[in-house]
Amino acid sequence: MEAASPYQPPASTPPPMPAGGIREPSAVRVFGIFHLILAGFGVLFGIWSFFAEQTNSMFVSSGSAEYQTQMTYVDEIQWVSVMTGIFLLALAAMLFISGIKLVRSQPDGIAWSHRYAWTSIATKAISLVITVIVVMPAVNRMVGGMLPPSSAMPPGDAEKFSSMMKTIMSVSMVATPVISCIYPALALYFLSRPQVKAWVDQRLRGGV
Repeated sequence: MEAASPYQPPASTPPPMPAGGIREPSAVRVFGIFHLILAGFGVLFGIWSFFAEQTNSMFVSSGSAEYQTQMTYVDEIQWVSVMTGIFLLALAAMLFISGIKLVRSQPDGIAWSHRYAWTSIATKAISLVITVIVVMPAVNRMVGGMLPPSSAMPPGDAEKFSSMMKTIMSVSMVATPVISCIYPALALYFLSRPQVKAWVDQRLRGGV
């Protein structure tokens, strides 16, 4: 039997594992940093949403019919603003916890990130339903009251302007929660990849 040639390629075998085991996926640190940044914005927007509607009335004379129309709108959606603020602060807390854990390479940060993502998507769905049922009709009534038939604009122009404003605001209110689902969906996708799952399993087993 002939000896194996030293120039023959070695038999096909799986490559050896790195000495340190599975390396931490870059997505863990990246999303940890983004989570912390968005947590800060979430706190600011959450606090702002509690009194944002009241500040709008400062730009309208308190003795005008438009002021009364706007205050009626504020009263109608006051509970929606409070609910939105609670949602934002709760999500910010979950982002902060998961962000800290991910930046520190703690494997349970992945689970916290998943909790945030699913909770965020659920709150966006709830907000979208409430927007369509409650907020959009209230906005349409407010816009109609701000531009009554007796306004300075010609009747035809006032009606066109009012219709345009209602359309723009309706599209914006529907698009906002939909677009807001992009980040949690990305976090779910990238932090559910096989490499991330393998890294989590290794850390939970006490690996490096």
